[in-house]
Amino acid sequence: MTEVLSVMIISCLIILILTAVAKPLRIVLRFILSAAVGGCCLWLCNRFGLPVGVNPATLFTVGLLGTPGFLGLIVLSFFL
Repeated sequence: MTEVLSVMIISCLIILILTAVAKPLRIVLRFILSAAVGGCCLWLCNRFGLPVGVNPATLFTVGLLGTPGFLGLIVLSFFL
């Protein structure tokens, strides 16, 4: 009886920890994926003649803002 109770308690604790970690982990993974895709898009823009630098600041901007950040960097490249 005590083994069953201890397994149930440990299972509940594992489920609780996984649900608490899932949302922040999803946010971090979405940021990394967005920064990677944005970096590839910025690199392609450089290959086709748009002078947008690929550096940590631009990757952070694209990772944080997504498509609007990418378009903002493209617009800024025309003015700067």
